[in-house]
Amino acid sequence: MKINVFIPHRWNNNDYSEISALLDRTKFNVRDYSVPSSSPFDSVDGRYNVDPQIQKQIKYASVVICSNRPANNSGMSLDEIKFAISIGKPVVAVRVTESNSKYISELNITVVPKRKDSLEIWINQNI
Repeated sequence: MKINVFIPHRWNNNDYSEISALLDRTKFNVRDYSVPSSSPFDSVDGRYNVDPQIQKQIKYASVVICSNRPANNSGMSLDEIKFAISIGKPVVAVRVTESNSKYISELNITVVPKRKDSLEIWINQNI
């Protein structure tokens, strides 16, 4: 099955790498619409909570996969997650730390173990 994925992330931790590596081990043919460090957007429009360039990437995604990291409590990653929910995208968090972001809980986002089978089951049930 082919899936389009967006991973909200910050470049100051390994969450993107961990989630991307986990997706590589799944049975899915994954197309990643996340913003890569090798070609970040030249500018971000501060008039929006989520820049229209990033909104477009999220709209292309079949699913949004974030980490459960408490660092997601503020900033652009949280805004991207909220935007995805607002447009009806399924969102799941992968457990990369022992404690969850309070917003992951408040937004009722399912947290799955960092295992390919757990992620595969959730994706199959939600796409």
